[in-house]
Amino acid sequence: MQAATNLIAREGVQAVAVEPLAVALGVTKGSFYWHFKNRDELVHAALEAWEQDQSVDVVSRYAGIQDPRRRLRVLLFAAFEDVENGTFSAAVAVSSQDPRVQPYLQRATERRLAFGIEAFQALGLSEKEARERALLAFAAYAGYFQLLRTTPAAVAAVTDLSGYVRRLADALVPAKGPRRP
Repeated sequence: MQAATNLIAREGVQAVAVEPLAVALGVTKGSFYWHFKNRDELVHAALEAWEQDQSVDVVSRYAGIQDPRRRLRVLLFAAFEDVENGTFSAAVAVSSQDPRVQPYLQRATERRLAFGIEAFQALGLSEKEARERALLAFAAYAGYFQLLRTTPAAVAAVTDLSGYVRRLADALVPAKGPRRP
């Protein structure tokens, strides 16, 4: 499954094929079929593990940070620093119309956005403002990794990723609660 995950991150879901994976791993096709019924089962297993890690587990990892400002900032830094999962997410997004991929991508995206919206609302922002900021944060993440995956020269100017994420966090996460009239 890890070999399939790595292949998806590099080349996309469509690149997953039993025979080349077996050859790359130095195993027989028969040993592959000992673990998975077919290619689709392997793809589903890789996507299920990704969805669990990148949505359900993300919520449990960061929900314990009580201060919503700190939670959002830590989450942004963690997301951008995890290049492996970022490029995998970008590869999965490219295959969003694939019926095997679409439900996993939709659920993971909805959970990620809901978690962001909840944190922004905990800062006292309206639901509309929280939704917009969560969407901006997610779009910045998804866009950065899509560019990194497809056209790395486009993000080559980002030589200080921490500084880049800090500027993003400063723009999206208010330093203090919303102003009251």
